[in-house]
Amino acid sequence: HDYFAPDGTNVNFAAVTGKNSIAVRTYERGVEDETLACGTGSVASAIIASIKGMVDEPTEVRTRGGEILKVYHRIGDHGVITDVFLEGNAVLVYSGVMQEL
Repeated sequence: HDYFAPDGTNVNFAAVTGKNSIAVRTYERGVEDETLACGTGSVASAIIASIKGMVDEPTEVRTRGGEILKVYHRIGDHGVITDVFLEGNAVLVYSGVMQEL
């Protein structure tokens, strides 16, 4: 959208799919396309859905890539969000060795 030009923006689209679950799709600037997952966007979407009373915590987030991420958080006094945790599978995609020059 022209409002975000010229830098662009990241955006997440979320839909409630159950009492403690949502589905999230993410468009990322720089990639200029939809991505298969976004941890930050998943956490933000789950917390907003919880604040609005749409889901319970912990919240399962299904990403476009099919992964299920679990978001934990607490809402404290005055609506302060604390104890935020993201749980999901981790996969080693690269390893290397750093050598001194």
